[in-house]
Amino acid sequence: MGSFFRYSSSAALIIVSIFANNLYAEYGNTVSYLRMQSRAATVNSVDAAYYNPAGLVHLKDGLYMDFEYQLMTKTISHRIFYSNGEEDTPSLFMPAFVLAYKKGWGSIFASLSMPEGVESVHYTEPQGGVPLLASLGLNLDPVRVGLLRQTGFTLLLGPLEVPALNYIKAERYWLQARLGGAFSLTKNIAFTGGVAFSYFDEVQSAGLMKLGTGYKTERRAYGWSGFAGIMFSSPKKAVLAILYSTEVIARGTDFDRTMHYTRIAEQRLSDYLLIGLNLLSSDKASIQISYQINFSGEKDYGTKNILTSNHELGYLDWVYLANESSALSSMPLIAHGNAQNYKYRNRHRIGLGIEVGVGGIYPSLGFSYSTQERYPRAQNPLYPDLKRIGIGAGLKAQTSDAVSLETGAASYFYITDRMLFKSIKMNKTSWTWGVSMTIKIL
Repeated sequence: MGSFFRYSSSAALIIVSIFANNLYAEYGNTVSYLRMQSRAATVNSVDAAYYNPAGLVHLKDGLYMDFEYQLMTKTISHRIFYSNGEEDTPSLFMPAFVLAYKKGWGSIFASLSMPEGVESVHYTEPQGGVPLLASLGLNLDPVRVGLLRQTGFTLLLGPLEVPALNYIKAERYWLQARLGGAFSLTKNIAFTGGVAFSYFDEVQSAGLMKLGTGYKTERRAYGWSGFAGIMFSSPKKAVLAILYSTEVIARGTDFDRTMHYTRIAEQRLSDYLLIGLNLLSSDKASIQISYQINFSGEKDYGTKNILTSNHELGYLDWVYLANESSALSSMPLIAHGNAQNYKYRNRHRIGLGIEVGVGGIYPSLGFSYSTQERYPRAQNPLYPDLKRIGIGAGLKAQTSDAVSLETGAASYFYITDRMLFKSIKMNKTSWTWGVSMTIKIL
């Protein structure tokens, strides 16, 4: 029985990772970012469309297509009261695409990317966990707790009720399309602007191996945002780029297929300010420095009632909670009730990249540092948001006047953090590799 409790609690903890409310592009959209860790002021590549599209006005006239493919391996580990767990499902499909046309002093572009790739979770053999913390992390509302109980997917641990799960499968991704343009006001000043459409998709299921699925939900949401930027440049000397992107508020439905229960869902990408400096030299060398701030902290939206965790519980839910649910099912509402509203910091990122040209080959090296957005109280143990240091390297090859190829890799090292009175220790490592091809069609 003790082993079963360990299995069920660890599987429940995995679900924590599926309820993140603020997602963001942690690794960058392009292979050139992997190898340089800084692309905010790019002027010599089509991938400027992903960062500050004003840089497209510095391309030669023509029609360009850029194809990007990345994969990422990761290991997320936690330690809870000396009981360890680990999750290492890779992201094997992180594509990106841009189509850009440059003519005279102007350009237009369209891009499609997956800022977070495809994140998959599949747990069948958890190593351990704590039932109390697992149940808090699940953050189920009283209706779902009651229906899980009726279908036999809860267990009593003394006076407390915990979810009885020993497997979980989940998959989620963000898909973002941008459409915009850029034009030069003078040889030294260029502007850019456009709109972005973001779509969020998530499917998750959990249950007992031999008894079937007891919990399956699908979440889909979409929203619009915009961006605008400016670029100051001195040909072959230096480039200064500034871009602001508005917040994405994606709304849709959260449908529980097992319980036939639907409610409004909301996912967010924070607004940000991106600043970049690109120092150029006559011998084809480039030094790029970037700074980005994500305005995710201290957001003033939704209710600040400490007793509402997902801001959707109404009077009837509270009646159900008082009459039907166990003492444990009410604890997430108290423990995590205000985490969404003000338990986040603004995220700061800095990057430094160096690229040199040797014939048609451009080797590069880059470093980056990112601060932690979430306070310990708002953390998800199996999807931790931690301070990180990135190191990247790679090269670009100009194979002809019309085709260029790039490859790059980066390793990210995270600084361990602890939550819940330092009882949960969170660690993470990741490695990303990618390849890209840019073609000038006309």
